[in-house]
Amino acid sequence: MKNLRFPFNLLLIILSIMVISCGKNTQPYVIENWVSQYTLDKSIVEVNTTNTATGFETVFQTMIPDSTGRAQFCQAFIEPVRFYRDNSGYFYVESYRAWMVAHAIKPDLIGTYRMDVQDANGKFYVKDMVNTVIYTGYGFVEYYFENPSTGKTERKLGFVKSIPSAEFFIGSGFYGDPPAVYYEPSDAKMTSAREATLVMALGIGGVFSNYYPDTNERVQFCRKLIDYIRFFDDQSGYFFIYDFNCVNVAHGTQKNLQGQNLYDYQDSRGNYVIRDLVAVAKGPTGEGYYKYWWNNPVSKQEEPKLAYVMKIPGINYFIGSGIYLK
Repeated sequence: MKNLRFPFNLLLIILSIMVISCGKNTQPYVIENWVSQYTLDKSIVEVNTTNTATGFETVFQTMIPDSTGRAQFCQAFIEPVRFYRDNSGYFYVESYRAWMVAHAIKPDLIGTYRMDVQDANGKFYVKDMVNTVIYTGYGFVEYYFENPSTGKTERKLGFVKSIPSAEFFIGSGFYGDPPAVYYEPSDAKMTSAREATLVMALGIGGVFSNYYPDTNERVQFCRKLIDYIRFFDDQSGYFFIYDFNCVNVAHGTQKNLQGQNLYDYQDSRGNYVIRDLVAVAKGPTGEGYYKYWWNNPVSKQEEPKLAYVMKIPGINYFIGSGIYLK
């Protein structure tokens, strides 16, 4: 019997060591290709800033030729915009000569010269931003700045993108070290699309509260704003805007739909797509998800799509975006 007890005791010891080792392992189990919170935050800030810069460039070239009007437009668009769960995401616009044009949370900075401004560590971060947009057009710049959600000066990874026709650049960023959270790639992509839609909805609402009282002007503005915006690595990300009567106001990839009433449109599975999207936008929260089938502008095939739509504040329009599920 003694020969049988030794292996059993040894087995207990091995199991105990395994349990203790598992208890000490604080690293999350990560599946290959999953997206970290840090990578997702970088993607969100890059997509939002690039989309907004692209929209501004088109609007400036076609609708707002003067510098004063452009500066006022920038402030109207960015002032109500916040993103990330803690609302720490916001925009600012500066000129190539480092004059502050617009700022969402610190309007007292507007009109100030900032080339020689340093952060808490003595870094001339605005000079770095100016050089980034002049020589490469866009890029990340790390510096320290006040986090509006905490009131503390924290490390910030900013992203800046040029608006060439105005010789402006727009920037945003995120603070600190995001938690060790990981996302399945499609979930990360959908989160990015949701944040992008949120930014556009709030920004358009800000513009409409200050500009374009005429419906035709609003329609033209929406079409210009989203016309050239594409995002995601495969460029399958774009925006669409409808009114609550199911009339397409603007579409990023299918211009033939603009002005059409799609109340009776059905996808290949029989879903009344636009009716259902309107119902989501008219719901208690004014926003939400909806799955249907739609033409993918990249593959040119009808594919399942998960969209996120949000009512534009102050008007019976909604804007949407989404991802194609392959």
